[in-house]
Parts: sequence; C-alpha cells; structure tokens
Amino acid sequence: MNSDNTINIIPLSAGAIEAPLISSGALSVIRDMHSRWKKTLVFYSRRWTARAWLCQDCGHYEKCPHCDIAYAYHTSPIKRLVCHQCNHERPFPLECPNCHGHNITGVGIGIEKIHSDLTWLLTGMDILRIDGDSVHRMRDTLADVDSADVVLATSLGSTLVHRDIGAVVFLSFELNLSLPEYDIEEQLYDEILYYKKQHLPIYLQTYTPEHPLLDEILHGNQRSFFDLLKKERKLFAYPPYNQFVTIRVHHDSQQRVQYMMNHLIQKIHLLKWDEVFFAADRDIWERRGGEWSQKILLKWQSLASLVAELEIEVVRNRSVSLEWN
Repeated sequence: MNSDNTINIIPLSAGAIEAPLISSGALSVIRDMHSRWKKTLVFYSRRWTARAWLCQDCGHYEKCPHCDIAYAYHTSPIKRLVCHQCNHERPFPLECPNCHGHNITGVGIGIEKIHSDLTWLLTGMDILRIDGDSVHRMRDTLADVDSADVVLATSLGSTLVHRDIGAVVFLSFELNLSLPEYDIEEQLYDEILYYKKQHLPIYLQTYTPEHPLLDEILHGNQRSFFDLLKKERKLFAYPPYNQFVTIRVHHDSQQRVQYMMNHLIQKIHLLKWDEVFFAADRDIWERRGGEWSQKILLKWQSLASLVAELEIEVVRNRSVSLEWN
C-alpha cells in the first residue's frame, strides 16, 4: 500500500482480515485519518441481499454468457448460480475455473453487518451509514455527516462532498463489479474518477491487483477503458447499440407484485415480436424502502412502439415504473 499515490491498492488475499471485507490496511487508513481530524468515506455497494459467487484466492467470478453480468449465488432450493437479468442458471462449481482452487463461496454480507463490525473494531468512533433504508432526508443526512468520523455508504453517497473527508475506501473491487447491472464497470469507474478529481487518496481493497480493469483505472487510460466498454456493449446488444427498458413493479405486498407482473408479462407476450430480448424475474426478489420489487427487461433496436402500448399501465398504476437506457 503506497499512500503517496492517488489510488492505492490493499490486497485482500494477502493482508490480515479483521472482519469480513475489513482489512487491517483499511482500518489503518481510517485510524490515520481520525488522528488528523479527518473523516473516511467507506463504500460498500452490495446494496441487495443476493450474494456474488467469488473465488477468494484469485477474485474470479462467473458471468452470464448471454448478458455479460455476474451471476448471483442462490442456495434455495439448491445451490446454483442465477443471472438476475435473464434468469439463466448454471450449477454451483466445485472449483474455480480460473485458478482451479477450492476457496469459492457466495460473498455479499449486508451493509448493516459491515456497519456493526466497523463500530466494534473502531471503538469510540461515530460510524454513519448511508443507504436506502437509513436515508430519509438528505438535509438531515448532511447534518449527520458533520458529526461522523466514518461514513459508510452505498452508491447513494457516490457524490458526497465534505470539507473534512480525507480519504475514500472501496471495500471490495470485485463485489462492486459483480452487481447485476450491465453498466456497473462504468459506474465504478465514474465513482473512482469523481474522488480522484477531488484530489483525495483512494484505497481499493481487491483480491486481484492485476485485474485488467483495475489496470485501466490505475493508469488513467480513459480512452482505452471506453473502447473496451464499446466492444462489450456492441457484442451483448446494450445501449447505445440497442434500446434497453426496465419495468419495475413494486409494492409492500408480494402477492400484489406477482399479480401485476403476471398481467404485464401476458400483455408483453401478446405485443412483442420474436427478436425482442425479454426477461422477467421469477423467484428473484428485491426489497427497497419497505417494498417488494421485481423487474421486466426488454432489449432491441427500437422499443418505442412496444413501450407506447405499455405506457397506460405505468400511468394508471403508481406501483409500476419504467426506465429507458
């Protein structure tokens, strides 16, 4: 770990781990900042309960061959890997296909557990958590930042600016990348670049210091990074080469969500043509702000006419939202 550079690497596989995803190196950064009356912003972007499949020897994780996003690790009714975009499944592997090691597991503890462990390890420090369940009004949150020693945040804190923040720590480079979103590499790159432009020291905990994307970030090769993204987007038919629509159904009743999902799926099947990529959640559930949520995904060159037929469902029902990408 070299604190003279803007971006510093903390190897997880070699360093001492004080608690899940909390290394002695990260704790040293926080304590050093605290001794200088500075705050540390700690990112943990595993927002949902779904766990990532991850080799803890080499940091490898498996991607869906159809969607190019990381599989999530499910244990019920059997151990399996599931794509949270197209629902493609594959058996849980017995060894890592990259290094052939056996130290593979489902990783992804809740941010509440990270918060609890930091509170226990950093006795006497005030740890503020910023996530979808803890934030109600941003004005109140900013007031809480003033009194906090450490700010633990999901992506809700990705543009947080405070005069007393002295360093930024990303708890897991691999877990950030394994979020089931097609543009997660760009999101992570933008978050790191944002704080790099603030001239703040950035610390990335990682199992794979030699990761090619990490190499792009470390050396600031922005053009080659986006050239790589363009190739992947074109290969998997993502924007800007195709339109991508997410329909989310959310309600405090799971039965209500299932009813509305079935209604929309039936309507889409009647309207869509064969070439349109279509996927819908089956046994995948998210819970945000006290509401259950499932999603429907559509991908094709032009979805305007299909979406126009569905807009009435969105307009008349506050539990249905539509996002264009």
